[in-house]
Amino acid sequence: MVVLVQVGGSGYDDMTKQLDIEYHDDASERVAEMAQCLAQIGQDGPTDALLGNIRRQGHNLKGTAASFGYPVVTMIAHRLETYLNDMRQWTPKALEDLYRFVDRMGEMLDRPHQPSDDEIAQIVRGLPAQSLDMAAPAGTGNLDIQIKVVEIMLVTPTRTIAKLLSQQIIACGFRVNSVADPIEGLTMAIRTRPDMIITSQAMKGMTGVDLICALRAIGVTERIPACILTSQEAGAAVFDRLPAGTMLMRTGEQFADDFGAAIAQYGLG
Repeated sequence: MVVLVQVGGSGYDDMTKQLDIEYHDDASERVAEMAQCLAQIGQDGPTDALLGNIRRQGHNLKGTAASFGYPVVTMIAHRLETYLNDMRQWTPKALEDLYRFVDRMGEMLDRPHQPSDDEIAQIVRGLPAQSLDMAAPAGTGNLDIQIKVVEIMLVTPTRTIAKLLSQQIIACGFRVNSVADPIEGLTMAIRTRPDMIITSQAMKGMTGVDLICALRAIGVTERIPACILTSQEAGAAVFDRLPAGTMLMRTGEQFADDFGAAIAQYGLG
């Protein structure tokens, strides 16, 4: 005998509302705990424990917020994670920046209506970005470098490569957002509309060529300049499906020259 379970009705709606309320309360508590950590940092200075707790709470929000109807909170939490990952030393500006991330998440949780994709892009672009003196090892910063309002999305599963290339991109004065998973990168590109995307070719589930082809098939991302980060030669058969205008970037010492050529080619300098 087949038993049919009806989905819907007042009981189902009440349960959904209750779950939403419980998630909102839980997320708000996490944001409040992050704010408390920042207040303690402001009083006593940063510690691994306090910064680690901020990372954990932000990572949880990054993974759950979109599922409960808060995609902008997911985006802000991802940027917070990137900001912390790229930071090499603590500066007075870091506390102010971290407060902006946390305050923004709290504001978005309390909004009666969540922002559109266009507004999400504006909100995310308005978040703090690492400056060279915060992203570089101590003693190597150059305070004359100004971060441009040009955003580069870097999609690579290798954390070491992401950190190395992020430092080079920031050193050129650009904002950078690192994403490890190509599916997440696709979603992030749709919502935040970066000015250029650099993606590794070798990734699990979706290659760099696949990702760029997918971006070209979507209206809001079809015109975003994209580059493939690879050690292979330009004539390799794997690149036969690349859309016209896609540039290759070589890993290693050649990256800086190829990055500069791409910035000039796409008029982002």
